[in-house]
Amino acid sequence: IIKSVHDDRKYIYFTEEGNTAPGAHARDGEGTYYTLFRAIPGGRFSGDETVGIAFSPDRKRFYCGYQEKGVLFEITREDGQMFN
Repeated sequence: IIKSVHDDRKYIYFTEEGNTAPGAHARDGEGTYYTLFRAIPGGRFSGDETVGIAFSPDRKRFYCGYQEKGVLFEITREDGQMFN
């Protein structure tokens, strides 16, 4: 669980696999669900396993990948801010 430095919200980050659109998601304390990224159903990563959530020390980069394809993503926010 990561607490936002901009407000009092906390987020839990998690992966989801076992379906046609595996990906990485977050949920806040209010139960709102956010998708950071997900596979396109029927696409290259459909049915793969999402693995390896990690953040850079400054929390401006989010890392996650797809196991079967051996692909690791580095994700940054468009506004340059850190992940809360």
